[in-house]
Amino acid sequence: MIIYKLVKQKLKTIKIMKKPAITFTSALLIIIFAAGIFYIFFGDLFTRPSKFDIPDQQNDKIVNMFNKQIEQEIENHTQSVMHPGYIPEARQNTIDYLKSIQSIESYARDGVKSAQPRNYLELNIIFNDGTVAKKVYTGYTCSAYLGPCLLMKVEMKDGKAVKVFTNGQEKKGSPDWIVPDLNILINKAIAYDIQRNNDNYFEPRKNQKDFDKEWENQK
Repeated sequence: MIIYKLVKQKLKTIKIMKKPAITFTSALLIIIFAAGIFYIFFGDLFTRPSKFDIPDQQNDKIVNMFNKQIEQEIENHTQSVMHPGYIPEARQNTIDYLKSIQSIESYARDGVKSAQPRNYLELNIIFNDGTVAKKVYTGYTCSAYLGPCLLMKVEMKDGKAVKVFTNGQEKKGSPDWIVPDLNILINKAIAYDIQRNNDNYFEPRKNQKDFDKEWENQK
């Protein structure tokens, strides 16, 4: 009986000693889990910009490539069988708009080394009159899982590229591989103007008066 009481008391002592250990382990797991969640959502706030976030390496060979994309985009914004929605003036309005641009620069919203799922590639467009269009949406993302994405700064004059600076990532592959990147810059820069000046490219959007008139004429 005495032995039973001693064993029982010993077990109680062991349980009491284990409780703090279990509590400490649980707390540690919670802290680690919380830290992981915090890093996933906010980790990039503490990530310093890398050298790949600055397009400061001049590459003159891209100038002609970019100008070819400009010509292609002008054709794509010209009224034709392939592009019937544009008004006849759309081509010249596109050319005039491009002539107003001083530079186009791309950047990754959270940095090129970020693995955030919505790390969008955005544009800053500087115009000849000194105005700046910031955070121009492209719809394309930049993920560190695939390596730093290509960033560019294109200096323009009279609607053509005269200098192109990059972060050096174009050298990691064939020149043909960067054609989509060039197209993104010029296409989204034009799309920015279309959003602001729709009537320069398409027929004016119908308003309520137009709808009312259509209903009056409906037989």
